[in-house]
Amino acid sequence: MRPVDVVTERALEGSRPADSLLVWAWRGGRLVLDEPLDVVDWSFGDSAGGSVKIGQQVSLTVADPRGELGAWRFDDALGVGGTELQIIYRVGGAGAINYGKFRITGNEPVEVVDWREIDEFGLDVPDSQLGPHRRKKAIVTAAVKLTAVDLTINPDRDKLEAPESPALAATYLTEVQRLLVNHFPVVVEAGVTDAAIPRTTVYDRERLEAVQDILARRNARYRMGGDGELRVYPRVTDPVWRVEPEKGMVSVSRKQVLDKLYNRWVVSGKDSGDGKPVTAVVSIDTGPLRFGGDHGRAQEFYTSDMIETYGQALAYGIQLRDEFLSSIAVEFEVETTPRPELQGGDWIDVGYPLTAGHVAYFPCQIVGISRSGAKVPAGTRITVQCSYNDMITALGRTEWAQYLTAGTPELIWDRMPSTWGRLPDLTWDDLP
Repeated sequence: MRPVDVVTERALEGSRPADSLLVWAWRGGRLVLDEPLDVVDWSFGDSAGGSVKIGQQVSLTVADPRGELGAWRFDDALGVGGTELQIIYRVGGAGAINYGKFRITGNEPVEVVDWREIDEFGLDVPDSQLGPHRRKKAIVTAAVKLTAVDLTINPDRDKLEAPESPALAATYLTEVQRLLVNHFPVVVEAGVTDAAIPRTTVYDRERLEAVQDILARRNARYRMGGDGELRVYPRVTDPVWRVEPEKGMVSVSRKQVLDKLYNRWVVSGKDSGDGKPVTAVVSIDTGPLRFGGDHGRAQEFYTSDMIETYGQALAYGIQLRDEFLSSIAVEFEVETTPRPELQGGDWIDVGYPLTAGHVAYFPCQIVGISRSGAKVPAGTRITVQCSYNDMITALGRTEWAQYLTAGTPELIWDRMPSTWGRLPDLTWDDLP
């Protein structure tokens, strides 16, 4: 989450005057334009996940009444030859949030040329159809469409020219800093642990992918901060915000998809001795996805020459199954009032109103954010994922809370439906 001062945080939670954007153009540490850009339309996107390299994207439409901002040369003010946009989000009636720094990746002018007659005394053109002291002048009015992405595009373009290995006595985090030293500072957030990195590690060509792989081994990810720094954060953190009906939430919806809901893993290899095939099969045996149950039969196959024994095949099949079970998630789409401080990767609590009249609270991670507006922001749309197990637990707590009537815990227990038995780990102390 982007840093927010106390006054601005209070303003975000309540009603306030209209928010606005302040956008400056920089190159080489200097302003390339004396005034901020006149942004008439904009949209921001922010995504997070283990395979996402460049998380934040920006599209702006900038007013250009004199037709001067459409780029011809790469080193023009808003050309793609290195200009960066510093975007500041001003919260109405409060402070400002450094939204981030973005490199321009596209400049597309939309120009309208209008030839108008003007007076120019002293001008005398023989046989002119306009008459004496008159000529035509091209009046250019324009807007410029800009696209930009966060500064991780720079190390992504900066490839490793030869395979590299970690420096002597390096740790995972010092290697991240070394790989990115020419691009921006690295800030490590609380909760990320470090350790010595194996000397046998090899990076091949893709600098940013190497950083991703290093951090994945520490259960961490990266994202760009508001001041142009790369921030390393733990994959799982405490929620930074709770969104619920009448408290910032505009709407919420959810969806399920059948695709890739496997319940059996077939792992194959070749015996290291006689070369005959070895195969192990691992299934989900309980729950709604159990193999052969109502969900049916859905296999995923994996084959590798690295698997040389049945034991190896069985162990990898168990690993695939357990990783799948731990990764099952339900996706929510949440629309909120403008929340510029939220970022992809943040955890939030989503209060989902149930048909029974209660609200269930689900811990979710933000995997995508979209923001848009003209002069005034239109709102924030957030895509979040909630662990299936966490969702079931939260629903169980809500069912349990419905039976909180007068009486002792023992009496309430007697009234509980049999479905509560699927949550044996809940205790009286777990009540919301």
